[in-house]
Amino acid sequence: MDAISFVLGEPTKSLRVRKLSELIHGAPINKPVSNRASVGLVFVSITSDESGDHNEHEKRFQRFIIGNASEYRVDGRQLSAAEYNEELENMGIIPKAKNFLIFQGQVESIAMKTPKEFTAMFEELSRSGELREEYEQAKQEKNKAEHDTHANFQKKKGVEKQKKEVRLEKEVAQKYAALKSQYDELQLQLKLFQLYHNKQEL
Repeated sequence: MDAISFVLGEPTKSLRVRKLSELIHGAPINKPVSNRASVGLVFVSITSDESGDHNEHEKRFQRFIIGNASEYRVDGRQLSAAEYNEELENMGIIPKAKNFLIFQGQVESIAMKTPKEFTAMFEELSRSGELREEYEQAKQEKNKAEHDTHANFQKKKGVEKQKKEVRLEKEVAQKYAALKSQYDELQLQLKLFQLYHNKQEL
């Protein structure tokens, strides 16, 4: 476990030693067999092309202990710790998220996590936490769009109500105009009738 943790970039404090040289065989009893040691790990990616042929691609990670310092190599190229971790992340291994090894005693601590802590852990493992700012911005835009949609719907409802009221007012006005016209016509006939009778009496 320690060797795998070491090559996958775990810091010294996670490896249960005070200094890296203590990881060299014999160092705990003050009889190290060497002043350097290394661990290598080979990832083999297998892909298939359109014809069904399989292609293998190897990526070799190595971490060295030289005195009390670390040296990192990927496919023989020396890299900084940050570049090495970036290469691991490209393989889906995120050292700071500890998504590749579960040490003895960690199972219980994982089981005891609260829902909020589980969410934080999964966000770290899936790297979705890196998208939090983008997510929050998209959420704000969604909320604004929902608010605008609701406001427009309410506005449309108000316009529809006004249109209905105008239509009713128009119908009432048309009825009134028709009745007024009928009333005026009847008044005219009454006046003519009265004039006719007055003329007859003379």
